[in-house]
Amino acid sequence: MPNIFLKDEALAKSPAIVGFEIARFIKASGKDRVSIFDVVEQFKRKPWFSPNSFVYGITFLYAVGLIEFQEPYLVASNAD
Repeated sequence: MPNIFLKDEALAKSPAIVGFEIARFIKASGKDRVSIFDVVEQFKRKPWFSPNSFVYGITFLYAVGLIEFQEPYLVASNAD
């Protein structure tokens, strides 16, 4: 299994940074839940975007309790 965190990985593609970008987009949308398709559409032309970095980013957000999944939506957790 490949490592999620690599020392020679581009910092912009790290799960924490990608997760931050996704969380910032969800917050800026003003909604509690956002379609995963809208999120991908927003970021697919960014230089850091790749399917792996995106999946690791949302997995990071889920692991730290910032989002939940309600297919096909990413739902912001109500933790303050």
